[in-house]
Amino acid sequence: MAARGEMILRPGERGRLDLAGSLTVAAWVHSEEPRAEAMQVIAAQWALRGEMGGFATYDAAHTEGLNTRGYFGAVWDGRYVHFAPQYNGEERHGKVLRLDTCGDFYQRESWASYDAGYTSGLQSRGYYGAVFDGQYVYFVPRTDGVSHHSRVLRLDGRGEFRRPESWSAFDAGLPISYQSGAFDGRYIYFVPGYEEGKPTGVVLRLDTRGEFADPSSYAVYDAGNTGGMDTRCYDGAVFDGRYVYFAPLETHGNFLRLDTQGEYMDPASWAAFHPPLPAGQGVGAIFDGRYVYYVPYTNKVVVRCDTAGAFQDPGSWEAHDAGHTSGLKTRGYDGAAFDGRYVYFIPFWEGEDLAGGFHARLLRYDTGGAFGDPHSWQARDAGDTLPPNPGGFNGGAFDGRFLYLAPWREGTGPEGQILSHAKVMRCDTADPSSCFILKYMDCGHNGGLGAALGGPSLMVNTARGVRSARSFANPGPGWHHLAGVYEGERIALYLDGEKVAEGEGGGNLVESRMEVEIGGLDGGRSPFRGEISQVRIATAAWSPTQVREAYLQFHEKIER
Repeated sequence: MAARGEMILRPGERGRLDLAGSLTVAAWVHSEEPRAEAMQVIAAQWALRGEMGGFATYDAAHTEGLNTRGYFGAVWDGRYVHFAPQYNGEERHGKVLRLDTCGDFYQRESWASYDAGYTSGLQSRGYYGAVFDGQYVYFVPRTDGVSHHSRVLRLDGRGEFRRPESWSAFDAGLPISYQSGAFDGRYIYFVPGYEEGKPTGVVLRLDTRGEFADPSSYAVYDAGNTGGMDTRCYDGAVFDGRYVYFAPLETHGNFLRLDTQGEYMDPASWAAFHPPLPAGQGVGAIFDGRYVYYVPYTNKVVVRCDTAGAFQDPGSWEAHDAGHTSGLKTRGYDGAAFDGRYVYFIPFWEGEDLAGGFHARLLRYDTGGAFGDPHSWQARDAGDTLPPNPGGFNGGAFDGRFLYLAPWREGTGPEGQILSHAKVMRCDTADPSSCFILKYMDCGHNGGLGAALGGPSLMVNTARGVRSARSFANPGPGWHHLAGVYEGERIALYLDGEKVAEGEGGGNLVESRMEVEIGGLDGGRSPFRGEISQVRIATAAWSPTQVREAYLQFHEKIER
C-alpha cells in the first residue's frame, strides 16, 4: 500500500503526482539480457517534441583567450561535454573545449578551455571524436597537420580540467589517421582511416583496464581484407551490446563488423558485407536498440541494418532516399543521436562545392513509423538561430535532453583555406513540461562520433535546467533494485542499495501535468527488456538508509 505522497505503479498502469522540490523513484526489475546500448526506460514523466525546435547557438570562439574553433565530435561524461580539437583556422590544435551542462548555456562561465597540445612531451594535436569510460575521456588521434598519428590523449575526469596533471598522452607508434572510436565497456576500438594518404584497415584497440602508457594495453589488427573484400577506411563506429559496426567512408560500400565476444585477432570474429543498396559514403552511426543507422556523408541515402537479422543477409538491410525532406535539400550529414524515439542526423555539407554547401538542416526519423515512408521523416533548417549558425557540424553529444552539435566548418576562403567556426548549436529534444525519466540502460554512443557505455540513470527537469545521475556500468542480468533520489540541491542514483552516482541539483522540479508511464517512453518506445515488479514514486527524497531498507526488503522477498 502506498503511503501519503506516494504512488505504486506496475506495467500497464499510469498515474500522476504533484512534484515540487523532491522526488524518489524506486523500481524492482528483472532482466535476462540487459543489452548495453539499447535504451531501456523503467518509468517516465517525459515526452519528446513532436516537431523539431528549441534551437540555441553559442559562439565559443575565444573561450578563456584561446582560439577555440574547429572540433571533430564530442562526448558527454554525465555533466560536461568535451569537444575534440581538430583545426581552428590557424593550425591543427589541441585546445579542448568544455561545456558545463549544469550551467547556463549562454553564459561564458559555463565554458572552459585547455590547451593540451603538448602533453607528456608529445605533440598532442588534431583529434577526431572522444570516448568516456566512466572516469577518463580519451581523444581519438587523427593528424597534427604534418602527418597522421596515434598519440592518444587522455583526461582524468577526477582531476581539475585546467591542471596539466589531469592530462596524459601516449604514442601507439602508428602513422595512421583514426576517425572516431567505439567502446564496449572495456576496449576502445579506434576506427581506421588513412596511412600515408592511402586507405587502411588497421584497427587499434586499447584495453582501458590496462596501464595507459603500457604498450601491452594496445593491440593492432588489420581488417583491410575481411572476407576477401576491400574493408579499408571507415569513419565512425557503434556498439550494439555485442558487435561493433564500422561506417564505410570509402565508396566501396563494404560494411564491416566485429564480434566482441570472439578473439580480436581471429579473422573469424570479423565479417564484411556489401548490401545491394544505393549506399554512398558514411560518417558515423547510431543504434536505436534494434537497428544501426549509417549517416550519409555528402549524399542523401540513409542505410540501416537490422541487428535482429543476419548481418550478411540482404533482407537485414534497407535504404531510404531522404534528400528532399520537408521541402528542404537534406543531404550531407556527420554523426547522429537517438532520444528514445527519434534519430537525429547532424548536418554538415552537401558534398558539391567546398566554397559553400555547409548547412544547418537537421534531419529526423521517427522510429515509430515505417523507414521508407516519407511521413516518418522531418527536417528543419536551424541556421536562423541567434546568433545565426552556418552549420557545418561534425558529430556532437547528447545529455538525455539536449543535443550539442560540434562546430567545424563554414566554408573555404579565397585562397583555399579552411574556414572553421565555433558556433555550438543546441537542440532541445524534450517537451518543456517533462519532469523525470528513470532508465535501466542508455545509448552511450550518442552523437555518432563519440562513445561511452550507457547504464542506469535518473534525469530530472528543473528550474535551472536538466540534472542527472548516471552510472556508466551494466548492472548485469537478474533481479535489481534501482532508486533515483532528487532533493533540490542533489541528485543520486542507487543500485541494489548502494549509491553509484550523484550530482548537483537545480532547484524545484518543472511542474508537469503528464502521467507517469511504466516500462517505456512515448507510448511504449525504448521499452524495458524484462520484468518490472513495481515502481514506487514519492514526493519526498529518501535518505540513504531508507533506500537501503527498501532494497533489503526487496531482496528478502526475492530470496523467498
